[in-house]
Amino acid sequence: MSGEGGLDALLDAIARASGLSPRDDWAQQASRGLEHIAVRRGTTVEALSREPSAWPSLMPELLDHLTVRETFFFRHHGHFEFLVDTLHARLTADPLANPCVLSAGCATGEEPYSIAIAIHARLGVNALARVRIFAADISPEAIRRARAAVYGAWAFREAPAWLSVSYFQRGESGAAVADLVRRAVTFDVGHVVHHAAALPAGSVDAVFFRNVAIYLSPSVIADAYREFHRVLRPGGLLIVAPADPRPNTAFFVEAGHESTSIYRARAPGFDPDVPVPSSRRGRAPRSSRTAHLASTARPPHAAAGRPARAVVRAAPPPRVAPPPAPAPPAPPNRDAEAEALRLADLSQPAAVLTVVKALLEQPTTEPIGYMIRAQLSLERGEPETAVEDLRRTLFMRPEHRLARYWYVMALQRAGQVEQAITQGRALEALLAKCAADALLEDGETTAGQLLDAVRFVKEGLT
Repeated sequence: MSGEGGLDALLDAIARASGLSPRDDWAQQASRGLEHIAVRRGTTVEALSREPSAWPSLMPELLDHLTVRETFFFRHHGHFEFLVDTLHARLTADPLANPCVLSAGCATGEEPYSIAIAIHARLGVNALARVRIFAADISPEAIRRARAAVYGAWAFREAPAWLSVSYFQRGESGAAVADLVRRAVTFDVGHVVHHAAALPAGSVDAVFFRNVAIYLSPSVIADAYREFHRVLRPGGLLIVAPADPRPNTAFFVEAGHESTSIYRARAPGFDPDVPVPSSRRGRAPRSSRTAHLASTARPPHAAAGRPARAVVRAAPPPRVAPPPAPAPPAPPNRDAEAEALRLADLSQPAAVLTVVKALLEQPTTEPIGYMIRAQLSLERGEPETAVEDLRRTLFMRPEHRLARYWYVMALQRAGQVEQAITQGRALEALLAKCAADALLEDGETTAGQLLDAVRFVKEGLT
């Protein structure tokens, strides 16, 4: 087996075993990983890659080179607030309850430790003792670091100021998690689907599955959501990241949180309209928010620097649907924009297109119509169509920074790498004129966040 052929076969084996969806940079990253392993073992990269019998021992270490483990404490802090509200309601209603929370794909542990800290900070030590927190990741090295529970300053970059003072001990090697919090989390090495499959049905109150599905193949994502639905209690929470693929609507229903990325497990007799224990329930999406679609349109990473929430959800699997309702009459521009975004958040792409078409036919149209239609095109796997609409958007508003970011993503998806790089540089120049904390067109994303995101995308293109 040739060296190149051996590497390709090794990467195929890793993809099958892990369920990861191969990225364009896998060969480069795997070669770097193999170089480190070869030096340590006193052999060559060629020898390692052409010897299938040695591959099982290589995979755990290579996974650390092929996956992005970008995480930090209290990422999307609203998720933790909603979780604690839900747990508090259950603990209060049932004095004998021992709720269970699963962090699936926990990377280096910041997420499950954030869960434990949020429970203790709001509900106290007795509540924390009653809640079981399990965390799993496919990478043995990530779990080793999670168990070591020592973190550098970068892990606290968006954490509340009180966190490091109250729950960490500073040392020469970093900040160590307090023993009270460490003891509250049980870590395990394992594939997210296999780990969930080992849990009893209806035994889990909440599953955190954030910024993991974006790296998995569609079939593995479907398996994961199916298993999560099985292990969750009726009405239990599935919490994903704003840009993750959305779960099957036959299994899950939105919980009514403003992030639009918290779901409740459906069950016979479960009423999704029953009020949930949170003051944030039912907050309608604002028309000014334009950000990531879902896995089909987000940068191939889990960095903090990206727009905050989805405009268009990932389409659910094909199913028998009732006849579409008649399209409403076209409202004025501003109302049409809001209505398009509302329908998008309800996963009604056909209705969105109807409203957007009416919006675009008006002589004083704003670029938002083209942007929404471009996002729908990306969602449906039509990047070339998205490229054309985003070109129109930028013709109308050359300095629209979020539109240019989407343009970079559409060009990348369409295979126009050189153009994507050029547009990425242009976007960097636009963002360099702004203060890092300046809000962009959606009123939510900052210039610093978008700058981080586009730089990460560029690194994957060059």
